[in-house]
Amino acid sequence: MKISSRIENIFAHAVAMDNRGMKNTIHCIGSAVYIVNFDHSMILRFKLRKSELMFQNPISFNANDYDSSNFDEVDGKIVFNMSEGGYVRKKFCKASDYDPKDIKALYHKHIKDVDDKYIFYLSRDFCSLLEPELSHIEISVQKGKLLIRQRNVYTGTMIEIEPKDSGFFSENKLPKSFGPVGLKTKDFTSLFSFCDSLAFIPAKEFLLVKDHHKKDFDGILSFCRYDEIINLYHPGGDKIGRKKQKDRASK
Repeated sequence: MKISSRIENIFAHAVAMDNRGMKNTIHCIGSAVYIVNFDHSMILRFKLRKSELMFQNPISFNANDYDSSNFDEVDGKIVFNMSEGGYVRKKFCKASDYDPKDIKALYHKHIKDVDDKYIFYLSRDFCSLLEPELSHIEISVQKGKLLIRQRNVYTGTMIEIEPKDSGFFSENKLPKSFGPVGLKTKDFTSLFSFCDSLAFIPAKEFLLVKDHHKKDFDGILSFCRYDEIINLYHPGGDKIGRKKQKDRASK
C-alpha cells in the first residue's frame, strides 16, 4: 500500500513524541490512524480525508521502525519497500503486539460518553512559554480560572502560566475547580504539530483533545503524576488491546 504525504507526517509525529527510548505504536484501520504512546497514557486518532485511501486490512507497527510510505504486512511481518536506481530494498519488522481492532474499540469506549459541557482552548503560541527541559506540565482550574504550572522537582523552581483578562484563552467554559492533572511536556507540545489551536474537554478520567477547526484529529490523554505512569487500562488492571504476536498469527 502507498500512503499520502499527510499520513507520512502523522507517522513522523508518532516518532517525534516522547518515547524515552521506548516504542510508540502506529495502528491503521479503516478510515483512521491511531497513535499510542509508549506508556499507554495517550491515544491519538487521525481521520482519513476523502481523498485518502482507506486501509483495507488493519496493520500495526512500532513507530521507530517506519521506513517508507510503501509498506505491507506479509506473513506477520511489516515490510517497508524502497527502490533506488536499479535496486530494491526491503525492511522486515515485527508487527506491533497490539491488535488495531482492540485499539479502535478501546478508543470508542472511552469517548462515547464524553460531555463537552466544559471546554477550554490552547494555542501553539502557548507552547513557547513552557520550559521544554521540565518533563511535565500541570493543568488545573482554580476559582473558575485556568492555570498551568511546571515544576522543577529538584530545585523547587515553579513556572506558572494563566490567561490574560483580554482573552489569551478564548471561549473557555470552565468549572469552578478541576485537577491538577499532569501531562508530559513533549507529548503535550507535539499535539500542536498539525494544529494552531486545540480544544480540551475535561472528562472523568482523562482529557479529550480535538482539532475544533478541521475536525479530523482528536485524542484521549490520561492523567499522570510526574514519573508515575497511569495507563488507559481496564479497571482491573488488565491491558486493553494487548495481543501477543503469536496469537495474531494463529487467527
